Amino acid sequence: MSYRNFINKLISFSLIKKLFKSMRDDYVILYYHGVISDEKFKQLQGPNKNLFVTRSNFIDQMCFLKENNINVISLDELCEQNFKPKKFSVIISFDDGYKDNLKIAYPILKKYNFPFIIYLIPKILSEKPWVWWLELWSQLEKKNQIFFENKNIDIHTEKLKKDLFFLIKKKMKNLKIYDQKVELKKIFDLQKLTDMSDFFLDTNEVKTMITDKLITIGSHSMDHLCLKNFKKEEVFNQIKNSKEFLEKTFDFKIKHFSFPYGQNQDISFYEHEILSKLHFQTSVTTFDYSYKKFNKFYLTRCSIGPNIKKNDFERKLLGVDKILRKIFLR
Repeated sequence: MSYRNFINKLISFSLIKKLFKSMRDDYVILYYHGVISDEKFKQLQGPNKNLFVTRSNFIDQMCFLKENNINVISLDELCEQNFKPKKFSVIISFDDGYKDNLKIAYPILKKYNFPFIIYLIPKILSEKPWVWWLELWSQLEKKNQIFFENKNIDIHTEKLKKDLFFLIKKKMKNLKIYDQKVELKKIFDLQKLTDMSDFFLDTNEVKTMITDKLITIGSHSMDHLCLKNFKKEEVFNQIKNSKEFLEKTFDFKIKHFSFPYGQNQDISFYEHEILSKLHFQTSVTTFDYSYKKFNKFYLTRCSIGPNIKKNDFERKLLGVDKILRKIFLR
C-alpha cells in the first residue's frame, strides 16, 4: 500500500481525523494553476499536465468545502485577522492567469460565494502572451524523429521527451525572457514563437473580473523569472515593476505576491526585505516553511494537482503531510 493510500485509510477513522484536526494550522492556502474540461484534460500529455485540474474534480473539491461548512476567506481577511482566523479557514489561489480561471473556475467559485486570488504576470498582459513551458512541450510534440536525430538527440520515447523538457527547464530558469525566446528558437529552428493569447487572461478580462469583490489580484513578478538566479537589483525590479504595472493598469492596490516556481532552491530569503519595503502584506511559496519561524512573506501553499481525489483533498485540508513533516524535521 502506498503512503498516500495508507494515510487516507488512516484518517477514515474518526478519532485519527479528530487528532489531526486538533494539530493542524489555523488555515490552508490552496494552490491551483488552471481548471479545464475533462475532455481537454484527457488530450493533454507531458509535464504541463500537472498544471491543470479537471472541471469535475474542481467542482467536487469546492462542493466538499461547502458541504463540510469550511470557512473560505480571502488573503485580505487572513491579514485582517492577523493570520489567526477564529475557525479553520481555506484561501483559494491561482498562479499565472490562465483564461480558464475566468471561463471555468470563476462561475463555480461564484456559485459558492468563495473569494479567491489570481497572481498575474504583467509581461503576459503587456505583450503578446508567451511562456517557455508551453512552447517547449508544444515543440517537443511537434518535431518528428528525423528532426531530433539530426540534432543528435535520442527522443524516441515519451520518457526521453520529458527528460529533455526538464533538462531545458534548468536552462530556462537561468535566462531572462528575451534569451528564453532566442534559445527555444535556436533549439527548434523556429522563425516565430506561438501566440498564446488563447491561454491567458487579457487586460480587459481582468478588468471585468475585479469588479467582483470575490476576486483579488496579486503579483507573480514582472516576467516570471526564477528570482534566485538573478542579482538583487533585478529581483527588486521584478517585484517593483510588476506591482506598479498592475496598480496602474487596474487601479487596484496590489498587496500580495507569489514567488515564481516557489521552491526553496528558488528563493534567496532576502526577498522579504524587498516585499516589506514595497508595502506588500503577504507572499506565498510552494515549499513548506512551517517548521521555521513564521514569516508572512514565505507563506506555505498546498498544491492541488490533477490526481487529487476526494480522500487526497481531505488529507490536505487536515494538514496531515505538513504535520508529519513538522514532527520528523524537529
